[in-house]
Amino acid sequence: MKETKDFILSTSLLLFLQKSYREVTMKEIVQATGLSKGAVYHYFTGKEELFKEIVLMFFNMGAMDYSAFPKYSLKDFIDKYIYTIEKSFKQINVMMGGDENEEVSFNFFFIMFEAMKRFPEMLEIEAEQYRNDMKVWERVIENARKSKEIVSHTTNTEIANLFLYCTDGVFIRALNSNKQVKYSTKLQEAFYSLYENLMT
Repeated sequence: MKETKDFILSTSLLLFLQKSYREVTMKEIVQATGLSKGAVYHYFTGKEELFKEIVLMFFNMGAMDYSAFPKYSLKDFIDKYIYTIEKSFKQINVMMGGDENEEVSFNFFFIMFEAMKRFPEMLEIEAEQYRNDMKVWERVIENARKSKEIVSHTTNTEIANLFLYCTDGVFIRALNSNKQVKYSTKLQEAFYSLYENLMT
């Protein structure tokens, strides 16, 4: 049963990636799965519920599990963060039927923007994730400050915000670039530049 539900989700995701949410119909979804209408509606009451579940799945994939991250070296923490983002993107690519070594299709991010507009509760989920991220970054930055790995008059909160703002800013630059830009490479460049400035 779980396999059938996952199949419906992955098939629907491909349709949402090809078209906008508004353009995809439940009839198309049923046809694309090759299942009966009753079988699809057994798992989902309609397109909105299906779309919401896809987006929640991505939100959960994007939530960092910091339990295995280094806690006493900011540099090691940064490297683990970038590695984890690359790994998540590979998983997303495979889910979208692509090659794990390709850059993630930006259509995926448009799906997320659509979800934010359509489901206001997604904004609260994102805000909660950001608060959790901030707590972890602040703790690691404090440890790096205590060990003299970094020296700065800037507060832990401000430094944590700078790193997390980089993740958004680099994404927007990549989105607006007409060249194929590898997100994780550009993020690493931004993080390392910021880190080197904190060492002086």
